[in-house]
Amino acid sequence: MNEKKKLQSLILDIAEEIEKICEKNGIEYFMDGGTQLGAVRHGGFIPWDDDFDIAMKRADYEKFIKMCESELDQQKFFLQTGRTEKYYCFSFAKVQLKGTEILEDFSKDVNIRHGIFVDIFPYDNLPDNIIRRYIFLAINHLFKNLLWTKCGYGVSWQKKKFSYILSRIGGSVFSIDKLKQLRDAHIKKYNSVNTEYCFNSDYPKNHLNNLLFLRKKKYVFENKRFWGFEDSDNFLKTLYGPTYMELPPEEDRKEHSKYKINFGDYQ
Repeated sequence: MNEKKKLQSLILDIAEEIEKICEKNGIEYFMDGGTQLGAVRHGGFIPWDDDFDIAMKRADYEKFIKMCESELDQQKFFLQTGRTEKYYCFSFAKVQLKGTEILEDFSKDVNIRHGIFVDIFPYDNLPDNIIRRYIFLAINHLFKNLLWTKCGYGVSWQKKKFSYILSRIGGSVFSIDKLKQLRDAHIKKYNSVNTEYCFNSDYPKNHLNNLLFLRKKKYVFENKRFWGFEDSDNFLKTLYGPTYMELPPEEDRKEHSKYKINFGDYQ
């Protein structure tokens, strides 16, 4: 088995653990991003990719995080959030496989665990008013950058940019914990009202219609089955445009970031 196939196999093990917890506790999840695209276009992983992304509305996400305290196999897996690790700056969670390591260029120097992982993205409501949405997203972007730089993420050329240095100076006014509190309160601001769209605060360009989360169906993914959006056509057109079923040019068939893998206990 080559390195990519081995990595995909271990990622599937993590996804199955997440799926098991969700099914047992009535937690709704959906395959997200390239994972849904892979299920529809390839029946599994996009051949040159190795991500497995999961989407949840905020209430289900918080329930999942809570249930992991008692339901996650702690001998094998680790739940990584901004609450479990100080220098983990993102608003989404990772379920990692213990005894492994995957070092991505943009985060390899950050003092966090770096196990092979599956991402779990919470989706929060966006304001319907266009002006309020613009301001809301601008503030989200500010918090994201302040946390990113304060926690030490970024490759060497990014850290030399004036905007990176300026962001570090701005972030010095607050502690990491305070910035996380402010960011989390901000992105949940509109969850108490009904809105048309929701978003993932770490990838805020993609605005999903909340109606997508009302209907789901299971898709074959490799030799497993996972829940995805029933209206996958709407979802995938939102993210990738109307030609999502067409393969990209050869030069664009590559991973999101460079990394080094240590399979450790799973060599």
